Amino acid sequence: MIFRVGVIVLCSIAFGELGSAQETETTINKSLIPAQASTLNKFVPRGWTIEKKLTADLNGDSLPDFALKLVENKAEKDQSGDPTERSRALVIVLQNQDGKLTRVGVADKLLQCTRCGGAFYGVVESPANVKIEKGVIVVEQDHGSRDLTDTTYRFRYDPETQRFVLIGFDFADVDRLTGKDVAESTNYLTGVRKVTRGKASTSSTTPRKKIFIEDVDYEKFEEDAEKRLNL
Repeated sequence: MIFRVGVIVLCSIAFGELGSAQETETTINKSLIPAQASTLNKFVPRGWTIEKKLTADLNGDSLPDFALKLVENKAEKDQSGDPTERSRALVIVLQNQDGKLTRVGVADKLLQCTRCGGAFYGVVESPANVKIEKGVIVVEQDHGSRDLTDTTYRFRYDPETQRFVLIGFDFADVDRLTGKDVAESTNYLTGVRKVTRGKASTSSTTPRKKIFIEDVDYEKFEEDAEKRLNL
């Protein structure tokens, strides 16, 4: 009996420490990122570094703009040789006609961390893929173990608000053991949401509203999708 109580107490402490660690996961300090600067490096605050830089015309003025995928500036591996957990952030910068650079978006909860891939990635660093297609910023990432979750977000510049808004969100879940799969695709421009289970598909409508890139929390988006799909 004493042994069982001891185990319960130790487990409680362990889970408590785990929860505390998750709650203290680092997010980028947006206040340290200037509204305007002369060089891209000035949009990278202390403690962070550029993991990937993408260049493309994002607002239709024929000038090159930038999407900076940032990662915490920590050692990539620990003493055991395993990847360290490092948070990520996405900073979007537009170039003005006078050559000045302007920050138009900082997403601090959109990209998964380097160790957030779950058992599917094991000790391999989990990716958060960012690319630009015809002026649209596309974010693709996946994680899980037996159940694998795959998501894609699409953002486009909105001239009216001068911010980047979510125009599409795709969510897919597959049981890698049984092959059972379900997928959801939402077009925020048309308000149409399509759900596919196996070979069967249904469509519904969702309110057409502007969701800014800064407000997208990938964990919350996935949780909401799972609830809608009864996963």
